[in-house]
Amino acid sequence: MSRRPLNSLITVAFSTRGMLMPAWMSQHVAADAGLSVLDQDASSAIAAWFASRAGNREAYVPTASLWLPISTASSARSHRLVRQVSDHQGNNAPSLVLLVSSLQFRDLTRQVVELQASTQSRILLGLTTSQLRGGRPHLVQLGALRHFAEEWDLGVALDLTGRLDPTWEAEAAVTRLGQRLQLLRVRDSAPSRNAVGLDRVACRALHAALDREGPLIVAVASSRHSPLPITPRTAAVNARRAADYIIERNLLHISALREDLDRFEQSRSSRGA
Repeated sequence: MSRRPLNSLITVAFSTRGMLMPAWMSQHVAADAGLSVLDQDASSAIAAWFASRAGNREAYVPTASLWLPISTASSARSHRLVRQVSDHQGNNAPSLVLLVSSLQFRDLTRQVVELQASTQSRILLGLTTSQLRGGRPHLVQLGALRHFAEEWDLGVALDLTGRLDPTWEAEAAVTRLGQRLQLLRVRDSAPSRNAVGLDRVACRALHAALDREGPLIVAVASSRHSPLPITPRTAAVNARRAADYIIERNLLHISALREDLDRFEQSRSSRGA
């Protein structure tokens, strides 16, 4: 059974981050979890090798996003991987999530211009938890990143699967990024009413992102590495549980919007009072 949120703008993907298994096996896990797309991690040499092992037949769970370090995204090896993934799913190129090491916009401009000239893929700038901090200066930096992304027609992706700064202001950060936030990667333990600690911070960011009116991919990564100490079957069960929570939360958001709209339409005042 495919798990699709009622809001067509929201897509739940299975992330291969930490999954030490070939791409064809990750497709099986995603299919068992009822998810329709993959979020492929190729941020290291071993991860890229696993991502290239897609089997001989066409992908029945296509790759929606492919994570690459921005420093190697223009290399011949990265170009071969992107071409292989695209060919394997009927020339449907995945979005490229470029992991940036720093937000030096002069350097980013040069790298983005070079990549946009050599690929037809949608480009997103990826930030990891090591770059997310508490405090106003960080929020100002995220606002500058949003303006940069708007200028160059880029998206922004947040990887919240690492160790988050507990003082990070999740809701404010999501608001600063606005509609440019198009991909959110979380651990399968974060989308839960019982999320605690750093998972709770990630869950707050997830709620804020789901409450917006814009396209979003929520990539669910295993909270433990596979195949050991977690099996692919267990990874599928955990991803299915996380997806069910995301769909439920999305349904609540849609219901709340409908109630507000009905209340406004039934009011006599133009202000909905």
